[in-house]
Amino acid sequence: MDDGPTSFFQSRRPAEVDTDALPTPTVDDCPTPLLAAMTGLHKLSLLRMPTTPEKSSCQELLSPRRTREKTRIGPRSLPPPFILQPRDGRHHAGTVIMLHGFTSSGKQLASGWIPALARRLGQPALSSLKLVFLNAPVRAVSCYEGSPRHPAWHDYYTDHGGADGTPEVEEEIDEGQLAWSRAKIHEVIDGEAELLGGDYARVAIGGASQGCCTALDAALTHPKLLAGVFASFGHVYKSTLRAVGPDKTALKIFAFHGACDHCIAASLALRSYAELFDKGLEELRVHVEPKLTHCQPSEAESFVFAEALRAWGLVATPAMAPGPPSASTPSPRRKVRQRRVPQIAPAMSGTTATSGNAKAEDSSRMRSGQRGRPKAGAAIEAAWQAEVELV
Repeated sequence: MDDGPTSFFQSRRPAEVDTDALPTPTVDDCPTPLLAAMTGLHKLSLLRMPTTPEKSSCQELLSPRRTREKTRIGPRSLPPPFILQPRDGRHHAGTVIMLHGFTSSGKQLASGWIPALARRLGQPALSSLKLVFLNAPVRAVSCYEGSPRHPAWHDYYTDHGGADGTPEVEEEIDEGQLAWSRAKIHEVIDGEAELLGGDYARVAIGGASQGCCTALDAALTHPKLLAGVFASFGHVYKSTLRAVGPDKTALKIFAFHGACDHCIAASLALRSYAELFDKGLEELRVHVEPKLTHCQPSEAESFVFAEALRAWGLVATPAMAPGPPSASTPSPRRKVRQRRVPQIAPAMSGTTATSGNAKAEDSSRMRSGQRGRPKAGAAIEAAWQAEVELV
């Protein structure tokens, strides 16, 4: 190529330098405009990139609003359960594992369901059935100010069904804690099946509200096909739906919900059940009761539960009623508990029965009559226990 004064590349050719010691170029003698610009920026200290904290993650940098403080997954084991053993020691027809709702307990759930099932099915039908009411660990709940501690199967990051007033939106939860609870519940399921000779078709699971969501998760993710699920006032989590496989198409699910549920909207529940239909679950039954609020006890709900026990083959006695009664006819437990709440409410330091933490008045607290019930004194507690007779 011609190196004369008319060469096009003459102005871009670097000056000859000693190859043993290449000098640092200045802005003026840089061979290309790009290198000149970079050299100039370096001199102005504009290329010094900010350092990233060692423990930060991409999600924290991209979406700081979603950053959550890492919580402890859970203790080594679940708290001791509340168990109703079969009265007929010679015959154990099956086991139903029940999960209480947020802030509740296994005993509170049992205090409502055991008398209701005894009235609906009769004592002979329950004599060969084992009922296991599990207890969730106490956890810090992030969606409330101060992160108060409550019995919960997992943490909540949002309060759509409470302060936000959008119960049709699924809550954001700690999926790690849900996975921990799932593993512990699977251990209980396996243990009960072992007592029944490895027959998982004689083990069912159910729950209310958060317990309902967790029960559905446990049944739909267990490697074995269970007898069925009783799903009361809950829905299927999106994380659970992603894990549902073709081996669960025969799972018998009896779902019950209230049309006026303002904590977990019926529309949210129905959308999640529609996803199960789309995945081929052919044994799913859904009953939506008109005018019923979140976890409001009703004879219609006990009828659906009794029908589920019959369909699973765990009880032989038919239900006592010819069909599901309307919620306008309250159950005896609902009638008694509605009388008791106003007597206790004045002891709440001037507050009403509805607190700011809407989820804290969730599921089986209402089922057991404890919606808004404070930590009462010994006299009130004794009167309360006297009214709840476990059959």
